Amino acid sequence: MSTRYTRSVTILPSRIDAHGRLSVPDTFDLFMDVATEAAGEMGVGFDFLKKRGMFWITVKTRIRFIERPPLLSRVQVSTWPEAPGEKRCDRYYEITDESGRPMVQGRTEWAIVSVLTGHPQRIDRLMPEGLVYDAGKAVCPEPFPMIDEAFPEPPFAGHRVVSTDIDMARHMNNVAYVRAIANAFTVKEWKKLNVKQLDVIFRASAHEGDALSLYRRAIPGGLDVRIALPDGTTSALARILTE
Repeated sequence: MSTRYTRSVTILPSRIDAHGRLSVPDTFDLFMDVATEAAGEMGVGFDFLKKRGMFWITVKTRIRFIERPPLLSRVQVSTWPEAPGEKRCDRYYEITDESGRPMVQGRTEWAIVSVLTGHPQRIDRLMPEGLVYDAGKAVCPEPFPMIDEAFPEPPFAGHRVVSTDIDMARHMNNVAYVRAIANAFTVKEWKKLNVKQLDVIFRASAHEGDALSLYRRAIPGGLDVRIALPDGTTSALARILTE
C-alpha cells in the first residue's frame, strides 16, 4: 500500500486572510487535516492509537510559501511520510495548482506519545506491514533551526489560551501557536512581513487559561519569536523568514 495521500481542496472563505489568500495558520490547519486522514488510510489513525492509549504529536514543523493560493482556487494537497525511525517520523506536504506547479511545501517531525505518561512510544513497531513509502523527493529537507532562547527585549504581545485553542489531548493545539503569532501583528504588519517560511519548534505544552508572553528578535532575513508560559518556561519557538 502506498503511503502517499492526495486530495483536491477548494480554498474557501473560511481559510483566507485579509488579502484573499490561503492564510498562514490555515495552511498549517490544512496540512494537519490531511496528515490525519493519511494516517487513517495507513492504519495508524486516531481510532487505532486511541485504543492503545496513544496519540500523535507534532515536535517540529516547517512551511515554505512559494505562492499562496487565492480564494476559490482549486488545488491538490499531498502528504507522504518517510520510513519511521524508532521514535520520530518525518512527514512531507505539498500544495500544487491544477497544472501541478508547487505553491506551498512543508515538513513536520512527529512522535507518538502515551496519553498517561506523555512519553514517546516506538513508532516503527506500530506501522502495519506492507506499507510502501513514497520514493519522491523530500521537500524542505534542510535541518530545523537551532533558536537561541535568550530574548533580551520585553514581550511585544500576549495571548491567553482560550477554549478554542485546546485539542483532544487537553493542551494547546500546535496550530493555535501559529494563530497566536499571527494575531500578535496587525494586518498591515503581517502583510509587510510577507512570510516566506515559518518554522515552529514545540517545547512545553500550554493549557487553557495560561497567559502566554510573546518575545521577538530580529535576525538576518526575518525574525525569531519565543512563546513563554506564565513561569517563563519556553512553550514554543518560531523562526519567520521574510526574504
